Amino acid sequence: MYFFLENLSVLDVSLSTVIVPNLLDILLVDHKVVLFAGCVSQIFCYQIIIVAECFLLAIMAYDRYLAICLPLQYTVVMVRPFLVGMISLCWILGIAYSLTKTLFILRLVFCGPNVISSFFCDAPLLSRLSCSESLGLQTFQLTAGIFVGPIPALIVVSSYIAILTTVVRIHSAEGKRKAFSTCASHLTVVILFYGTGIFTYVIQPGLSRETEVKNAIMVVYTIVAPMLNPFIYSFRNQEVLNGWRKLLREIVLFLSNKLN
Repeated sequence: MYFFLENLSVLDVSLSTVIVPNLLDILLVDHKVVLFAGCVSQIFCYQIIIVAECFLLAIMAYDRYLAICLPLQYTVVMVRPFLVGMISLCWILGIAYSLTKTLFILRLVFCGPNVISSFFCDAPLLSRLSCSESLGLQTFQLTAGIFVGPIPALIVVSSYIAILTTVVRIHSAEGKRKAFSTCASHLTVVILFYGTGIFTYVIQPGLSRETEVKNAIMVVYTIVAPMLNPFIYSFRNQEVLNGWRKLLREIVLFLSNKLN
């Protein structure tokens, strides 16, 4: 589990590195111009991270499935070569998807509007500015999008259906508590990631909303959600919880002394 968490942290930090500096440049320096090469580079890196995280969360769901439903097989399946191979596959799929999509974008011709109503470059926003035919890009997004979106989501849903079925059969309350504790953090991260992602790319495009609202949703998806992941997982660590309790007690004690 911790091996997967290390890689999830790398993806979250990478996503913040791709998005946040450009956002700070807009907010603090009021620099709202980006070169086409920089825009395409941001799209390329962003797509790699998002696709890799989709498959990583699916693998982590399978890891929880093995731990709870097939515990005797866990140490046999989750050996180091298998873990490294799965992580490598996540990155390979992310790079392959992003590279193909970027090549389609580079074939587009831009001769008109050059304003993107967002704080970072995204492929759908950039394709709308094109004055050439974007059928190839749209076809690729539709076909490949089924593979990189619904399939990992289906793996996650299937894994948790099996987990829930197994947990229901556990008779002891302590056993059920331990099982739910094992997958609660991952399930929270999955809901946060897929929930904001579905709203961003599936529901939001069909809604008539102000640009500020759309950007706020994108901030949650690209910045807030990755930032919350370490906190969500750290609450499973008893030492971290004790540290937070100690910090809260010191804050309360400090405030009470000031008031007195």
